[in-house]
Amino acid sequence: MMAFSPAAIAQDQPADQPQAAEEASKGLGVGEIIVTAQRKSQSLSRVPASIVAKGQEELDVQGVRSVGDIAQITPGISFGQSATLYGTGQTTIAIRGVDSSSGIPTTGIYIDDTPVQTRVGVSPSLSNPYPQVFDLDRIEVLRGPQGTLFGSGSVGGALRFIMPKPSYDSLSLYGRTELATTRHGAESYEAGLAIGAPIVTDKVGVRASAWYRRDGGYIDRLDRVTKKVTQKDINSSDSFTGRIAVGLKPSETLTLTPSFYYQHQTIRDGSRFEVDETNLDTGDQRLSLNVLPENHRDDFYLPALKMELELGGATLVSDTSYFYRTTDTASDDTTLSLALSGLTSGAFPPGFVDYTPGTNSRTKQTAFTQELRLQNDNSNEPFNWIVGAFYQKSYVRDQYAGTDRRLLDVVNLGQETLGEPPFDSLTDVFGVELYQGQFSLFQRNIHRDEQIAAYAQADYEIVPRLKVTLGGRYTIAKYRYENFTAGPFYTTDGQTENLRVTSRNFTPRLGLSFQADRNNLFYASAAKGVRGPGVSPPVGSTCADDAAAIGIDPLTSNNVKPDSIWSYEIGSKNRLFDGKLAIDASAFHIDWKNVQTLFALPVCTLYTTLNLGDAKIDGFDLAVAVRPIEQLQLGASVAHTDARYTTAVPGPNNTVVRRSGEPLPTAPWAVQLNAQWTQPVGEGELYGRADFSYTSKNNTPLDLNSPLVDPDLPRAPATSQLDLRFGGRFTKVGSSNLDLSVFINNVTNEQPLLALYHDTPGASWFRGGSFRPRTIGVTLSLRD
Repeated sequence: MMAFSPAAIAQDQPADQPQAAEEASKGLGVGEIIVTAQRKSQSLSRVPASIVAKGQEELDVQGVRSVGDIAQITPGISFGQSATLYGTGQTTIAIRGVDSSSGIPTTGIYIDDTPVQTRVGVSPSLSNPYPQVFDLDRIEVLRGPQGTLFGSGSVGGALRFIMPKPSYDSLSLYGRTELATTRHGAESYEAGLAIGAPIVTDKVGVRASAWYRRDGGYIDRLDRVTKKVTQKDINSSDSFTGRIAVGLKPSETLTLTPSFYYQHQTIRDGSRFEVDETNLDTGDQRLSLNVLPENHRDDFYLPALKMELELGGATLVSDTSYFYRTTDTASDDTTLSLALSGLTSGAFPPGFVDYTPGTNSRTKQTAFTQELRLQNDNSNEPFNWIVGAFYQKSYVRDQYAGTDRRLLDVVNLGQETLGEPPFDSLTDVFGVELYQGQFSLFQRNIHRDEQIAAYAQADYEIVPRLKVTLGGRYTIAKYRYENFTAGPFYTTDGQTENLRVTSRNFTPRLGLSFQADRNNLFYASAAKGVRGPGVSPPVGSTCADDAAAIGIDPLTSNNVKPDSIWSYEIGSKNRLFDGKLAIDASAFHIDWKNVQTLFALPVCTLYTTLNLGDAKIDGFDLAVAVRPIEQLQLGASVAHTDARYTTAVPGPNNTVVRRSGEPLPTAPWAVQLNAQWTQPVGEGELYGRADFSYTSKNNTPLDLNSPLVDPDLPRAPATSQLDLRFGGRFTKVGSSNLDLSVFINNVTNEQPLLALYHDTPGASWFRGGSFRPRTIGVTLSLRD
């Protein structure tokens, strides 16, 4: 956890919690901020759990613009993208190695009090939505199961984006603009403005914001034959967000806050490059295999209404929201289709230079959410409690359609290579023709989830300074699944499957905390999380060999059973030397049963999900923040995660699908270091800041006997990145506070080979992704 300035503390103080506000106003020193991780406002050092929180100023000075940036500066949380569509779609997020890349997520994604995470589907269009980072009050990363207060989608943890509240008594202003250039790439720029103001003092207030950002591309497209550049900087993206929240206080005890949030993102092409045509030493990334732009569009709307009613000693809170989202993603499948003929390297054959089969994916996601909770107001009482009820009805429609009008030509190319006679029709090969005359594969999945839950949590001070916490959540989850598949790869003109499942789960939480004194907290906790069932769609006849190796039917759906987690944690939070030194430490052990695992079938490269035995995760998180002198702040965070499967999964004919001891895809070590120097100048200050992040490589040898392992794809490499920022804060320019800074991201131009991919084992057409090359820019922000 990084060092935080007193200004950030004041910005985050909630007016409805007098104790928290009083503590914040005293400036508790480094490493402090006000959070609502337990549904009430508390100083971070008083919350008996492992949490990372950052206010708006800290996010700005670290250059955080996206969820990927958050993961980079937060050890213990990882954020990745599928190798097949790096930078354009399917994303995974994991906390403490608990991966959410299959079915129901394991990490809850919250915009204020609305969960917006979604099931992960077969198409790259179906992945979690993440708000862009502009007008945020703070972000909170909650490590470990949060099943009691945040539900079944948070079995590994939760990531919360907390928006600013309306202003009732004064004008507040926040603006940010930025201009940057990337090595071997195009310019990036942004501009945004947020205003908070009273309409009727102490009765009606508003907060409104709008923000636009262009991230310039840095990958060049080459001609397939000549290898000359035909298009520069293809992977640019545009993002826009808009939000308005109105606060109404019709009486002294009732507050109404309707709000509306909108976000649009367009990615014009993927961020994967061709390894043979790229110079990673210089960061010159290029691609010739793909002709079709692998673009991605994501739009979502979130209207919400929050009502707070003070009842004299308790507060009743109602959160109502409706989430609506659509996404579209395209991919170029040329080399994947040619792999069917056995062509996996070299020049394209005659007649196929302009061959461009592709897949279009479309999803629609809706969710109505209603939550009621009642909680006591005075946190100084020996007994504190919260009870609540939760209801959500969600709908996901995920369509995956591959178009290849020349599929028969590709098949016969393979026949020619083998010296065999050509086929007269696709029916001779697959038993069916192209679906609707164009689709080689077509799949549509509909997921309907309905969830009803009741929860309660209470803290009781059994003796002075020693508290016990008991909580639990009972959830009834109903799931309906509809699947339609068609096309030659599925060997059917149309096949429909339906499934209904109801699960009932209880997730308890037990904790013990000892507040030794104002500055030292020690705690221990145990919590359970349960993830509901799911379905893995058919993988099709082209995956028959892969399916046989792991013992599944490629033409039918597979039921994915619920999995569960028990997490045990001990920790301490210490504030020493009058708040100049902050130490947060925790150690944990996780037992994960019946793990739902998403993986790529190595030969056909399609993804599927199975329950692959049990796993254990051990590790610790340590964060130190210190201010040895007034001008200097230092921060260091380290997370160690030992995540591995503990049971072997048997396959057909006495084979082993996955061995015991196989590591989960998370870095064993993650480190973040930072330093900031400030020098007062007149009524302002100059500052310089450095942020360094590092993740280690897992050196466990690949299990080359497993049918899940492609021997040509090594484990993810170690990574490191250094960012620098220099600037000045001017505290009195008119009535505004200005911050002007120059930054250099990825100072040493590190280019690790990430998300390495090829179409089939043995193929030499490799693609991969990496960090954005060195980027230099200037940022101007304004606060009033």
